[in-house]
Amino acid sequence: MFRNLWLVMGMGLLLLGCSAEESAKEPTQKIFATEVPAKRPNFLLITTDDMGYTDFGAFGGRDIPTPNFDGLAMESVRLSNFHVSTVCSPTRSMLMSGTGNHEAGKGQQRVFEEFLGNPGYEGTIVDRIATMPERLAAAGYHTYMAGKWHLGNETGTNLPGDRGFERSFALAQGSYDHFDPMLGESVYTEDGQMIVDLPDNFYSTTVYVDKIISYLQSNESDGEPFFAWLAPTAPHWPLQVLPEWMGRFAGIYDAGYDALCVARQQGAMEAGVLPEGADTSICPEETVPWAELSEDERKLNSRAMELYASMVAHLDSEFGRLFTYLRESGQLENTYVIYHNDNGPDGGEIFDERSEPERFNNSFDNLGNRDSWMAVGQGWADAQSAPFRGSKGSQFEGGTRVSAFIRPLNPGESGRISDSLLTVMDVLPTIMDLAGIEESTVNATGSAVLPIRGKSFASLLTNTDQAIHQDEYIALDMGGDSVLMENNWRIVRPASANHWELFNMAVDPSETTDLSAEEPEMLADLVSKYEVHAQATGILRIDMDEE
Repeated sequence: MFRNLWLVMGMGLLLLGCSAEESAKEPTQKIFATEVPAKRPNFLLITTDDMGYTDFGAFGGRDIPTPNFDGLAMESVRLSNFHVSTVCSPTRSMLMSGTGNHEAGKGQQRVFEEFLGNPGYEGTIVDRIATMPERLAAAGYHTYMAGKWHLGNETGTNLPGDRGFERSFALAQGSYDHFDPMLGESVYTEDGQMIVDLPDNFYSTTVYVDKIISYLQSNESDGEPFFAWLAPTAPHWPLQVLPEWMGRFAGIYDAGYDALCVARQQGAMEAGVLPEGADTSICPEETVPWAELSEDERKLNSRAMELYASMVAHLDSEFGRLFTYLRESGQLENTYVIYHNDNGPDGGEIFDERSEPERFNNSFDNLGNRDSWMAVGQGWADAQSAPFRGSKGSQFEGGTRVSAFIRPLNPGESGRISDSLLTVMDVLPTIMDLAGIEESTVNATGSAVLPIRGKSFASLLTNTDQAIHQDEYIALDMGGDSVLMENNWRIVRPASANHWELFNMAVDPSETTDLSAEEPEMLADLVSKYEVHAQATGILRIDMDEE
């Protein structure tokens, strides 16, 4: 049965702007514009899919060359304490709305069918929020997107063109082949219409970048600013690689995921993107140690990571093509660039039920081709998220702390880092702040919308030491997997448990020591704040049977 069944109350408070939370002093944020240049700035927002915290060199990776991304990141303020949801579409709903995934209609992705149909669990982005492109379009911005949408696939209702994007080419669902499998399915949408016929030699990353550049070129001389969202699906499974990129990393990962874990943590420490209290002496292991694998298992696992690395390196190459266009067209100097990943690295099995259809040939020599299907696997995900606990699907840090940065218009000192606690909800108010756009409480049709819950971090561009959410709590849930963060404290309750775990992130960012028994007053305080949030937003939960 449900515990905390707040349907009527929750829906009423959603429509009223979560008044119970406000009375409990959970922060809400109005937009106060910073000094905006006479020429309104552009915004390029990049959201990658299922990457590891240390995949890029700027965040500690040394095994995959990513010079284009790293060059831009080092001109930016790297955000080393940036959090998202546990999986893809809830993160996207938070990004687009500036508020929580429940408020935006994505309280779950595929968990607990009992919740479907309840307020906050509609499964698509809802009208009670105003989206990022809707707010920017109302302020005179061109709005473009290319990549993964995953917030609805109903023509005329919740495709990108229905929610504020002037031009868009998007994957409506959560995943698909990176090549065109020519199955005649409508999974892509362009400018508000579902499409079947894809470009010749289709490969997702290349086409997304082609599209976003073409959209930018179409209006680059009209004097109006742009907001562009590039959301590539690579390196999300299936691991499929362009022929000319195949084999570039052969043998690189033969030492195994345990060795990569050590190297990635050392690189991240040297890059300055790990908390001071991080313990890099051990690697979290949710799978069989490398030394215990058979020779064939090692060969297969090495191949998976080689293909993954090829997809990331190609992704960086395509980023470079976009950045070169912006530089050569003179637009980069007036463009803020914000980057983040959507959740932690995806673990699980290399092969599962999705790899079984007859159309896939998963013989070893064919892996990585357009007619194969495999994922990177849990061992590499452990290495990619270390020293943080967990991976995609978990509210622990390994599932929700991701690499991110913001590049200013006029980059100054190189290599700046902020460890201020942030979430993906903060991106929308940051963009509005930098653009000088005040928050509206109604949408384009005059209907009331929920207030933005995030908070601008634009001030980090001039003061990286500032704490954006000082003494403010941030509560979130995805399908029963719950978390609350306040200053250095964090409580986590997995969907499979009824009890909360408590961690002091200042000394234990790897979440190895549960302090719930030692700090009962702190635990009670944080849990009570979470319950206020849950009641206000209509979060549902199923009691779990625990021994």
